[in-house]
Amino acid sequence: MRIDLRVGRTVVLALAALAALPVVANAQDAAEWMSRAMAAQAERLAGVENVTIVQDMMGMEMTMYMEKRDADGTPILIPVSVTMAGMTNPIPQDMAQADWSNPFQQEWVDRTRLVGTEQVDGHTVRVFAIDDFSGLELPGVPQGAEGAKDFRPTSFRYSLDEKELVMRKVEMEGEALQEDGSRSPVRLTMFMEDYREVDGYLHPFVTRTITEGVLEAADIDREELQAQLEGMRAQLDNMPEAQRAMVEGMLKPQIEQLEGMLGGGGAMEMTITVKNLEVNAGPPGGRD
Repeated sequence: MRIDLRVGRTVVLALAALAALPVVANAQDAAEWMSRAMAAQAERLAGVENVTIVQDMMGMEMTMYMEKRDADGTPILIPVSVTMAGMTNPIPQDMAQADWSNPFQQEWVDRTRLVGTEQVDGHTVRVFAIDDFSGLELPGVPQGAEGAKDFRPTSFRYSLDEKELVMRKVEMEGEALQEDGSRSPVRLTMFMEDYREVDGYLHPFVTRTITEGVLEAADIDREELQAQLEGMRAQLDNMPEAQRAMVEGMLKPQIEQLEGMLGGGGAMEMTITVKNLEVNAGPPGGRD
């Protein structure tokens, strides 16, 4: 039997072209969803110049002041200062990170592919992935910031609410550089929940972050961590009842975090709850 190699080559080329079609479609779908999300966020930020967020983090109150900036035609919110224990400190702008609730920037579009659809906290979301991080700045991994070179992302997935066009979930895996030159795997999962609208601006009032591989990445000794936990417990037990009630609120979140790290394979969970959010209130030092 004679085989026509020209026909065979034509079939192979046709199959290759068909196999490439879903990838092209996914890239086009991803770009379309990204464009819609950026347009929706631009509309929400149209009347916003600055945002002040008072939030509770591990029993401590922290106030974050953010201002709107332009990133190649896309409006984003950038943290400018943080206030804790009555002291306001500026955030160096080379270390400032885009707010996770609106990180979309034009440079993401060409890097993003559509993975599928799933449910997150009762919301239907589109799941996207980025695999190429060369020259790309992601919130939480600020290029040029001190220590950024010690973390190298390897995969990044985020879930976009189909209806609200806001971020619901972020998953990032990477490698942390150790002192001996080796690398330790780290996984971060972030959930953005309880979105509320304030003067047209939509923001999550609860953000939960679960980080795995913390102990190994930070080269923390478990026995040392256990001793620290037992010391905090003993400190609470030996306090007078009146004083204990006041201090427990501050130490309890830290104790629970240490317990989670020791009992959860090095996983650390942190919840940030927004207590108050103001739009266009101005910088903390310039208010009446």
